[in-house]
Amino acid sequence: MEAITKLVKFIEDPFTKEEEREKAISELNLLGTPLSDIEEIAYTHWQNYFAENIEDILTKRLVIISHLLPDDVVNQCFENVFQEYRDKRKQMGIDDIRKFWAP
Repeated sequence: MEAITKLVKFIEDPFTKEEEREKAISELNLLGTPLSDIEEIAYTHWQNYFAENIEDILTKRLVIISHLLPDDVVNQCFENVFQEYRDKRKQMGIDDIRKFWAP
């Protein structure tokens, strides 16, 4: 499963060249991993990425593109992480997130 996780991270990395990404997707397909497992690993990858980079994503207005998940799934993943982030900030007593992010 670790090899599959590494392949998923490589495929989803925005700095991976398209040619290399296509080879990695082919390799992933050859491993015979069920699509549901791949999607679960990809979802977890994005969930972790969003959690670690939420402030950069919001302040720099980054666009996220997944090569393994549909846009609506990635958007829902982000919304879930963002809601958790907002809840944590509220618990810390920061009501207006924009004040927290102000440069």
